[in-house]
Amino acid sequence: MVMTCLILDDEELCVNQLRKYIEKVPTLHLKASFTNPDDALLYLEREKVDIVFLDMEMPNHALDGLDFARIMGDSQRYIFTTAHPEYALPSYEHNAIYFLHKPYPFEHFTKAVQRAKQLLEVLAREDIAVMNNYTFVRVDGSLQRVNFDDICWIESERNGIWFNTETNRFHSALTISDMMTRLPTHQFVRIHKSFIIPVNKAEVINKDSISVLKEGKLHEIPIGETYRKEFITLIENKVMKK
Repeated sequence: MVMTCLILDDEELCVNQLRKYIEKVPTLHLKASFTNPDDALLYLEREKVDIVFLDMEMPNHALDGLDFARIMGDSQRYIFTTAHPEYALPSYEHNAIYFLHKPYPFEHFTKAVQRAKQLLEVLAREDIAVMNNYTFVRVDGSLQRVNFDDICWIESERNGIWFNTETNRFHSALTISDMMTRLPTHQFVRIHKSFIIPVNKAEVINKDSISVLKEGKLHEIPIGETYRKEFITLIENKVMKK
């Protein structure tokens, strides 16, 4: 599998270093490189790539890496690069495959590429196929059936997502954004950058959390401020319909 990629970094030295690394990896094909985020946005309006190597900080431009990722939305996947490790956590809110801390050796670069390859292969094989009221998820090399009615919540972490069902808990390499696009929108809602819940499992709605029922016990799931309004509107609509 050959993955197409694009470089966006405002430092020409970093761009050149990435080019050299990419040339050493036969599974990568560099389609374009930019030092200006506006030029990269225009390019991606007409061209598609599998991975963007994206610098987090670009002080000489109006957009930084996170701004760029927000504009692109869920349409793109990134390997973020920066000299500031505090940006690692925010990067995973925006389809981050991997986070490279500058300066990084070739060995770390190849780990990031391998991670990207694994994720893209999962998606290319359509390991999640939504069928009526269930789906299949690849877990440890096998496909596992997940009934939508059994899901209590889905939780994101750095290396994928955790499914919490009525009787089980298991891990998938998918991102929370990937999973959200495959769930029935009338049944599931994202309430936090790291959590998805089924609406019918919400038992108690607090100011900063939602209590979800699992195995007869209530579990508090945090609700993010940016997601709260949408969730409350959804609940109010259901109450009004009743």
